Amino acid sequence: MKTARQLCIAILVVVAISALIGGYFLISDSTGYSLKLRLDDLKGSPFNDYSIPGWILFIAIGCASAVAIVMSLRHAKQYPLWIMSEGIILIIWILLQIIFIRELNFLQFLFGLFGVALLLLGNLIRKYIKQPTALHHEKIKSPYPNKKSHHHKHRKKH
Repeated sequence: MKTARQLCIAILVVVAISALIGGYFLISDSTGYSLKLRLDDLKGSPFNDYSIPGWILFIAIGCASAVAIVMSLRHAKQYPLWIMSEGIILIIWILLQIIFIRELNFLQFLFGLFGVALLLLGNLIRKYIKQPTALHHEKIKSPYPNKKSHHHKHRKKH
C-alpha cells in the first residue's frame, strides 16, 4: 500500500500546485485573459467572470489537496477519506467545466483521470487499512504455545 499512497501523494501534489496557481490567476485576473481563457466560455454558466471559479479552484481543490497531502504524509487516521474526497471534488469540478463550457480538452481529461485515480486508490488504501489481520500486523504463533525456546542457550559467544 506504500506505493498506492505515494502515487496518491504525487497526484495530489500536481493537482494542488496546478489549482493554487490557476486559482490565483483567475482571482487576480477575473477576465481569464492571463490564462488565455475567454469570458464567452462562461455563457450558460452561473458566472459572469472567473473570480468565483478561481476561489473555488483555489480553496476546494488547491488548499484541500494540500491538506490531503499532509494527512497522507502523517498517516492520519482518516487520510484515505481525504484522498477519496479530493478525487470526488476533482471529478465534479471537471464534469461541471465540461457541462458549462461544452468542450473537452486534454487537461480536463487528464485531471478527470487524476480524480478517478484518487478515488479508486484512496478506496483501495481504506480497505487495506480496515483489514484487522493484514499480513504485516500478524504475529507468528508457535505450534507449541507452552514450550519455551532455548535457542539463546545454544548460540556461540564471540
